[in-house]
Amino acid sequence: MITQRLAIGFLFAVFAFAGTADETGSTAEKPMEGKSEATQAASDDTEMKESEQDNPKVLLDTSHGTIMLELFADKAPLTVKHFLKLVDDGHYDGIIFHRAHKGFVIQAGSWDQDLNSRDVPETVKNEAMNGLKNSKGTVAMARYDDPDSASADFFINTKNNHMLNYSESEGKAGYAVFGKVIRGMKIVHEIENLNTKTEVVNGVELVNFPVDTVVITKAQQFRDR
Repeated sequence: MITQRLAIGFLFAVFAFAGTADETGSTAEKPMEGKSEATQAASDDTEMKESEQDNPKVLLDTSHGTIMLELFADKAPLTVKHFLKLVDDGHYDGIIFHRAHKGFVIQAGSWDQDLNSRDVPETVKNEAMNGLKNSKGTVAMARYDDPDSASADFFINTKNNHMLNYSESEGKAGYAVFGKVIRGMKIVHEIENLNTKTEVVNGVELVNFPVDTVVITKAQQFRDR
């Protein structure tokens, strides 16, 4: 348990570094500025189009509203299979979004409302070289230093985070994108913009921790047929 929590602490350090790189001149696009909330919401609706393929979908019912994910089983088959098993097993029910990093990501998967960690021993091979980019609204697996160490944590990109992409020339393993938000980006941005603090749990610092708890009350597959 302690090892798992220390590893999670390292994960935050990786993301903090990525956020710093972006702020100091990464080629990733900057967040949209100078737009009203209504214009931003309209932009979110038009950007997140459902694919024509019959891809699996997951509903995340949260304390702030519902987010629908479309998963790319053709591009990230191992990751999607792994994620859907966790959904079907009820792993994400009662899990909180423990990270809300404005202008970067929101993240969930490891901690419940009482800040108990939920360990998942199974890991999944990194599929970041599938050609999918960490663009705004996409969903990717978080991991530790080992590229194949992703277990349960996932994050939603709230802007284009191209420094998280796979790059053979730069020697970057990348973070595997396996889906995108097709409904509920307004909810994602609400979570992203919550006030945050640093929460210390058993010596592990959880940075960008929302002051107001955001819980996934239910995660389930959505079947429209």
